[in-house]
Amino acid sequence: MAISIDWGTKVISVQRTDMVELQAAPTEIRQLSIDAFRLILNDLQDGADGITFPTTHVHNASISLGGVVLARVIEIINGYTITFQDGQYAVNLSGANSNIADVTNVNQVSVRSANSAGLQDLSTLLASAYSGQVVFSTLGQAGTIVPIGTRSTPVNNFDDAITLADNLGIRRIQMATSGTLGGGTVATGKVFAGDNPAVDTLTIDTSAEVTACGFENLTVEGTLDGNNIFKNCTVSNINYVNGLMQECSIVGTIVVDGTAQANIINCWSGTAGVADDQLITIDMGGAGNSLALRNFAGGLKLTNYTGGGAVSLDFASGRVIIDATCTGGTIGIRGIAEVTDNSAAGCTVSDQTVDGALHIINDGVKKSSILVPHTADIHI
Repeated sequence: MAISIDWGTKVISVQRTDMVELQAAPTEIRQLSIDAFRLILNDLQDGADGITFPTTHVHNASISLGGVVLARVIEIINGYTITFQDGQYAVNLSGANSNIADVTNVNQVSVRSANSAGLQDLSTLLASAYSGQVVFSTLGQAGTIVPIGTRSTPVNNFDDAITLADNLGIRRIQMATSGTLGGGTVATGKVFAGDNPAVDTLTIDTSAEVTACGFENLTVEGTLDGNNIFKNCTVSNINYVNGLMQECSIVGTIVVDGTAQANIINCWSGTAGVADDQLITIDMGGAGNSLALRNFAGGLKLTNYTGGGAVSLDFASGRVIIDATCTGGTIGIRGIAEVTDNSAAGCTVSDQTVDGALHIINDGVKKSSILVPHTADIHI
């Protein structure tokens, strides 16, 4: 096929006799194989004359997705146009979806496109087929070829899941079963979601990279890398917490770390019981870390705070023990809570709770009751 390209004008020329003749009368019809056409374009643009010029087209091969075959897609780009040798005949485009009819220079030739649904962006089709998520299950299979990673054919390891997500331009990895992010896995910026935190657990290895990852509807345990967001999760024994936890149940111990503030909003203790050893623990990780706890319900123990960062604890209702390992800085406590201050001498606990205010009132009433002795406390 004697196709030529004028690189200066970006005009691709196709000769009449180089196309297959389907019929001669009553109307001459010729056929252009789009796949053969793009292979010739590849040869021309890889040659000495064309290699310095912008590429003529992009190509997405045909694929099978869920039993449906998506057509090959060829798109002429970068301002190139096509001129068919002038004459009174028609050209049928075959073998792929394309935009050739849209970039053809008008003359007497009738160009007939056979696109099944016009020129379609394959990445858009794939994103739609995956419903915006790559599905993980230990019962699935390995690989990065479509349709692996769909709900009907889940992928069975996170490395392949992340590769699929990157290839498809998807951030969300939906977990149909529990799983472990192993050492060396790089998942930066991904969102991991479960169907139910009661049954789906994500365990994060210390050497897995999860900076700026989000977690939704999961039980999560392990070591983070910072700037993480938790929503509707059960958070269990997590290290390196900073970022946001919202509407989560907390069990076990979480360790605050990193330069960003940890924000724990509308969360609660998921551990039942009133004994000291049944409280959840927030370990401040030493010096320089900040915590904003807002509208928390339940009991917690604050440990290992040596100052250098701000700590604010606001309770909807609950109990808090400030541990003796808190040796510096100021801890502000507000709301409705019972406060036990076991902190060391260098730590200041500012008890602004309702319970703390009542203690002050009762002490004042008792000291000022001269005529009528008052010994009973005022209660809410």
